[in-house]
Order: sequence, then C-alpha cells, then structure tokens
Amino acid sequence: MGARRILKRPVGDDLWEVIPFEVPPLRSGNRAVADAAGSQATSTYHAPEPKAHKVKFLPIPVNNPIVVAPSPTPFTADDSVDHAAIERNVEKWLQTPLSGFVLNSENGEEQLLSETERLDIVRTVNDARNGEKFIVGGVDSSSVTDSVRTAEALVEAGAEMIRIRIPRLTKDAAGYFEQVVPRVPAPVVVIHQMAPGQFAGGDAPVGAEPEVIGDLIDIDNVFGYIASGNVRFESRVRNFMTTEKPFWLGNGLLLLPMSVIGANGACLMFGNVAPTECLAVISSVLKGDLATAQEIQSRCIEADYQILSRGAAGIKAALDILGYEGGAPRLPNVAVSDEEREVIRAAMQVAGLV
Repeated sequence: MGARRILKRPVGDDLWEVIPFEVPPLRSGNRAVADAAGSQATSTYHAPEPKAHKVKFLPIPVNNPIVVAPSPTPFTADDSVDHAAIERNVEKWLQTPLSGFVLNSENGEEQLLSETERLDIVRTVNDARNGEKFIVGGVDSSSVTDSVRTAEALVEAGAEMIRIRIPRLTKDAAGYFEQVVPRVPAPVVVIHQMAPGQFAGGDAPVGAEPEVIGDLIDIDNVFGYIASGNVRFESRVRNFMTTEKPFWLGNGLLLLPMSVIGANGACLMFGNVAPTECLAVISSVLKGDLATAQEIQSRCIEADYQILSRGAAGIKAALDILGYEGGAPRLPNVAVSDEEREVIRAAMQVAGLV
C-alpha cells in the first residue's frame, strides 16, 4: 500500500483545503538528472490542504531566492520573554528584504523556552508583522504524535510553514516523515541539522542518506529542504533532489559554495543582520555573476564567523550594534564581553553592515 499523503487545492482567498489520499511508494533515483529541464530560478509549490479543516495562509514567495532567519528571543531584566522588544524588532525587519521569520529555533533559544512561551512568541510576531512576510515554525521531535501536535499548535498560532528537523532518535527517517508530513496543516520544509547549535561543517552528523532525503522531499506537502554545513554530502543530496522545490543553505560562511552546487535560498542566522548581502550572493550565483558573489562573500566571512561562533550571545550582540534589541541570552547563559562585542563590531564594519 502507498503512503498517506495530501492533495492540495485552493478554495478561495488564500484558503487551502487538505485532502488525504493514497499514493504509490516513494521512488528512488537521481532527481537532478530526471528534472534536468527544471529551472532553479523559480520554485513550483502547490500549497497545503490538511485534514477536514481550512486554514488561512499568507502568500509564501515562489520566486528565488528566499532568505529567512531564525529570530533571536529578547528577554527582560527578570529573564521573562520581552514581547514588546520582539514587536519592535519585527517592525525593523519589515523594512529589510528578509523573506520571513523562523521561530522555535536554536538561535531563538528554543531549549530554554517553555512550549507556552514558544507559541506566545509566534502569536506576537504574527500580530506585529501586519500581514507582511511569512512565519516558519520549528519542530524538533522524534515522536510522530508530538511532531504533529506541535505543528498544529504552531499553525494555529500563526505559522504558514513548518520546519521539521530530520529526527535524531530514530533511524527510520522515511517512516517518520511518511507519517508526519500528511498530517501537518501547512507546507513543510525539511532541515538536515543533526547537531543544532554546533554549526558543524564537514564533520556534521548525517540523519539520512542522500537518496533517502531526495525521496523525502518528493512527498506532497514538502515545500523544500534546508541543507547541513557538510558541502560534500549536500552536493550529493542536490543530485537526488528535484529542482522544482527549494534547496536552501543554512550557514553564512557557505553562501557562495552552497549556491554554486545549487542552493537557491537560505535559512540562516546571518540573515538577521545581513539579509541584503545573503540575497545578493545567492542572486548573483543564479545569474552567473560569480565575481560579485565572491566579493560579497569575502567581506562577510569574518562577520558571520565572529557572530556565529558565540551562539545566541553573538547574534544578540550583533543585533544590538545594528539598533535592534538583542540583549543577553536567557540564564544561565551570559552576554558577550565588551572585548568580544568590539571584535564583532569590527568584523561587521569590514562586511559593510555598520
């Protein structure tokens, strides 16, 4: 018997109805060869329609590149979530070319937030964005039941897309996604980041083989894929994945090399502080202008490294420097030192960000 998936069909004014149906088993094979005629300049996506209910979605961009960023969480002096600061930050991001907000993520200190706090953050961002950009809600669970429940709650709170990490506590990634994706009432983007917070590169742990990942992305209601930092591995994934769905990179240091192997969008921390530069690198590669892409990448490398190597504290310091409200990480973690802040500032100056 085939897997349970969903047929997606518009029912008017951004409303989408979800219809479960049976499909044949997943195919395997080289998607890039089979889809050689496909274009990387645009993405084909047939929006979602879950179960028996209807959900209102704001438009998700279909033209590449799309750049979204995991939004940091500011806290008050008493270590509570600072919703007023979140609103002010969103207002500033609305003035940038950033495509959307990723909430419930490692950069947002998800492991230090309660589920109630995470959902309240989604609601705050949803209210503050005034119908602009789109929200991606993060799910990181190896449980089918918990993943579906969390996804439904995120959509109810305002997310238009759900980012699901390849599960870390099961070897059956295919079985997990076959059961989860058809039950999520929004498009799903699969992220291959098995050691969140470590930002591993060539030594990044592998959650599934390239052939399997290619099949996962073929599932209906999967919007696209966010690659790990292992360029060698992800080069093979690109060959097994359809070119009709987005292939996003996940690290500012890898903007140029990942774009060269076929990335046409990004979900990365650096997008919070440099969305224009991130978009410019990817766009330049898509146009074949490698010289421009290399120039931008070269001046941004140190800024990305100095920020990212300090985790949430680093991105919050960078946001403070730009006039956003980053503040300190949640206890027991601490802010960067004054000396570290100046190192970050100097790198951002070289990148042309300040």
